[in-house]
Amino acid sequence: MNHNNVIKSMFYKFTERLAVKGIGLIIGIILARLLMPEDFGQVAIITVFIALATSIIQGGLNTALVQQKDIQEDDYSTVFYISLAISCLMVLILFLSAPLIANFYKIPQLIWPIRVYSFSLLFGAFNSVQVAKIQREMKFKEMMWTSLIATAISGVIGIVLAYTNLGIWALVFYGCSTTVLSCITMFFSANWFPKLTFSISRAKILFSYGWKMLVSAMLCSLYADFRSLLIGKKYSTDDLGYYNRGQQYPTVISHTLDTTIQSVMFPTLARSQNDKETLKSMLNRTIAMGAFIIVPVMIGLCCVSEPLIRLLLTEKWIPATKYMQLICLAEASFIFTSSCLIAIKAMGRSDVYMKLEIIRRIMMIAILVGAVLIFDSVVAIAISYVISAWIDVIIICIPLKRLLNYGLWEMIKYNWKSVFASLLMGVIVLTVGIIPLHYIVVTGIQIFVGVITYIALAVILKIDVFKYILDAAKKLLVKKHN
Repeated sequence: MNHNNVIKSMFYKFTERLAVKGIGLIIGIILARLLMPEDFGQVAIITVFIALATSIIQGGLNTALVQQKDIQEDDYSTVFYISLAISCLMVLILFLSAPLIANFYKIPQLIWPIRVYSFSLLFGAFNSVQVAKIQREMKFKEMMWTSLIATAISGVIGIVLAYTNLGIWALVFYGCSTTVLSCITMFFSANWFPKLTFSISRAKILFSYGWKMLVSAMLCSLYADFRSLLIGKKYSTDDLGYYNRGQQYPTVISHTLDTTIQSVMFPTLARSQNDKETLKSMLNRTIAMGAFIIVPVMIGLCCVSEPLIRLLLTEKWIPATKYMQLICLAEASFIFTSSCLIAIKAMGRSDVYMKLEIIRRIMMIAILVGAVLIFDSVVAIAISYVISAWIDVIIICIPLKRLLNYGLWEMIKYNWKSVFASLLMGVIVLTVGIIPLHYIVVTGIQIFVGVITYIALAVILKIDVFKYILDAAKKLLVKKHN
């Protein structure tokens, strides 16, 4: 794939994720105004188990479909039938275990929401193959429109149900309809339907790579959701609701960029998996571009968290502020870890990826448990996430240095200017925040000053990727104009 096609694919994928997440944020704001923190806390418990089941269904074989250089048409059907069988098993397990989960959390009204939500996993099995096929074919423009349609319609469903005072059910049907509608709309983009074929030999080849990715995905899901399980059990669903809302905005932004990079760069890097110099160059450019965008956004969001929550979600959500600020600091590291992991996956080193996942999650859980035992608070849980997120960057760089000759020093060398400019911008934005004006006016001034300051610092420090982005934008505009 040539450079222009990569840029174009990245643009469409980023636009799709930005638009979808933007619509999702608007829907989330409306739902947060209509519903109570307890409702979000209860559905957060449910989504933990749904996310774990989804990682089991989609975590390995669909990744293998994208990573493999040569894919046969029957491979898609083979993966689909395996995923469908696993999803049926997951639905059965969740349906039968729903009373146990509800009893464990002492929330009996969770039983049927868990059971209903679990059926969306059947559509997720089909959708995982659709997404893998679209990624291989780099049809991100089509994916953009299907995702937008599915998100908008499901959002309307959730809002209407929330207006009718259905509480947690509004969130359940919102989540379910998103998965179902994504599957239906993407059917027309992927232009794929499973055949009545199944290849055991091909399944073995895909599974030899995929099972390690499956274990990695499960570990990632378990750790990511363990905090929610712990907060919901040890503290309260209100606390979980505040934590859940606090993490939504920073994670939406960071994961939007991450999904864009993974969707476009993973198949692109996989095609060059035997050319280490090309891989290293593309990885370096990916991290530099991501760091230039995501780090200042996270620092800026951290600085305006309180007035932003007051403006968007009303006063009842103010306790979520401290969680948003801390999680912003953690998510600023996401671009570094995620990009490095993509490179390791693209090289076909699922063995290294799995070992890394085990080491990383042991470290993160140890820090989390230590924070809870020593400080015993939800804030301590959020702080432990910040600490482990940045230690994670160091851990991932160790094997990458051996595999690709790209380590922590190279990462610091090429990205310190973006991080420094972001931190300096954050200090200035916080200083502006003490102006004695209405919080809405101050927030607007902070955002404006933050953007201008960061751009000025990018020019002064001569950040290479800033010039690269400007040149790429000019070429796209000129091409479009012609």
